[in-house]
Amino acid sequence: MKDTEIVVGDHRVAIWPQDQEIATLDFPTILMTRFTDIELYHPNLISGILKMEPDAGRNYFRGACGTKVHHVDRWGLPEADLIHARAMELYRRSLSAEQAIVDWSWASVYRQGDHCMPHSHVRANASIVYCLDVGEADPEDPLAGTFYFADPRLPCCCQEENGRVTSLYRPNLQPGAMLIFPAQLVHSVNAYRGGRPRITMSWNISAQTIPGSAIPDET
Repeated sequence: MKDTEIVVGDHRVAIWPQDQEIATLDFPTILMTRFTDIELYHPNLISGILKMEPDAGRNYFRGACGTKVHHVDRWGLPEADLIHARAMELYRRSLSAEQAIVDWSWASVYRQGDHCMPHSHVRANASIVYCLDVGEADPEDPLAGTFYFADPRLPCCCQEENGRVTSLYRPNLQPGAMLIFPAQLVHSVNAYRGGRPRITMSWNISAQTIPGSAIPDET
C-alpha cells in the first residue's frame, strides 16, 4: 500500500494535502501548485542543502545554474523525501500517469552573479521546479533571479508574431510553489544579485527508465 504521509520532525505530513489544487497556467501543459505547510520543513531542508553545498562543487561558469546538489532522493533528509514524493505525485496527477521515473534530480543554489542560460532538458518528458527561497530582491532590477520561459512554441512568448519570441513568460515562483512543464520548453533564470542564497529543487521525469546516466561523470 502506498504511503500517504511522511514523518518530518514531530509531524506526520501528508504527501498530497487534502484539497491541494493544481492550476493550469497560460499554456495547457504548464501547471502549478503551491504548498502552504512550508514552515514544517523549509528551514531544515534549506539548512541541509547549504551543508551539502561545499561538497557539491561549483560549476565552472556563472551561467550553469549555480551549485547543483544532485540526487534529492539520496540525501537522507525526511524533508527532502517529502518534497520528492510530492514532485512524483504532481507528475502522476498532471499527466494521468501510473508511474514517475526520475532521470535526474538536484537542488540549485544561486549565489550573487549566478544565472541559468536558456536551455531545454533531454531524457525527460516533463520537468518540475520547486521554489525553496527566492532570495533577496534587487531594487535596481526587478527581474533579477527570475525564472522564465522564452520558447517560440508558447503563444504567450510570441505576442507580436507567431513563432517569434518577443515576450518572456514568468510564472510566479514563490516559496512552496511547484511548477511542472514539458521538458523541451526553453527556460532560463536571470542573473541573481542578492546576498541570501536563492534555492530551488528540480526533477526530470519520464514514464519509463532511460538507459545510462543524465550526469556524464556517473555510470
